[in-house]
Amino acid sequence: MILRVVKMKVENNKLEAFELFMNNLHDEKLKLPGCLHFDFFHERQNKNVYYTYTIWENEKYLKQYKKSDLFKEVVSTLKSLCLEEPQAWTIENVFNQVSHEE
Repeated sequence: MILRVVKMKVENNKLEAFELFMNNLHDEKLKLPGCLHFDFFHERQNKNVYYTYTIWENEKYLKQYKKSDLFKEVVSTLKSLCLEEPQAWTIENVFNQVSHEE
């Protein structure tokens, strides 16, 4: 499994529009092949800093999403709502990896 974390800092006067967009995106992303999970968070102290946490079945499905029209729409919309370019990390769960050492 592949985990993807994206951090976004949203303009204060665009928070409502951003949350509405992300709510709609949630439903669309979960329909995508290979998208197993999608969560949406904001920081407790900085209410305009948000994170998405998605779980993909494998790298192939994440790459397909990044080539999709939906991804292009997301990037375009985020540019209009965020103060700066979102930061993204693709990570793996260390505890769920199979050890190849004997």
